[in-house]
Amino acid sequence: MKTLILCRHAKSDWPDGVPDIHRPLKQRGINDATYLGDILRSQALRPDLIISSPAQRARQTADIISACISYPSEVKVEDSVYYEGEEGMLRLIHGLPPLAETVMVFGHNPTMEDSVGTLLRMGNDFTMPTSGMACLESHQSSWKYFSASEPQLRWFLIPRLKRKG
Repeated sequence: MKTLILCRHAKSDWPDGVPDIHRPLKQRGINDATYLGDILRSQALRPDLIISSPAQRARQTADIISACISYPSEVKVEDSVYYEGEEGMLRLIHGLPPLAETVMVFGHNPTMEDSVGTLLRMGNDFTMPTSGMACLESHQSSWKYFSASEPQLRWFLIPRLKRKG
């Protein structure tokens, strides 16, 4: 079974004069990423591979969560997550290492929600807010066929719901 967790970066800041790729997280984003990491740790989630966009806000989100779950390796930075949109994301998924059973990818909208919508056959009807995490599972044994296997949504986390309570 292959498990893919697509994660949109946490809430970021918009400092004047800072290029998009260098935008940092806001304190709320740091808090949300820590909250998600704590949930994943409580569920003993340990991915085989964590990949992030090179953008600072995605890297920070990935680093916070990887620290919370005691991920033993470095987060792999993949430029295609930032620069190549949904098509790049699907190529990335299809080319994941065969031995990796669970992979987390940290990126941006519209790529993240478009990719989840495509994988779940929902088109543009999937919305992923900041810090949203969608866990998709496939009984396929190869990442090459992940999207064709009609993966199922196992869970979807949105830390914003915690703040509403």
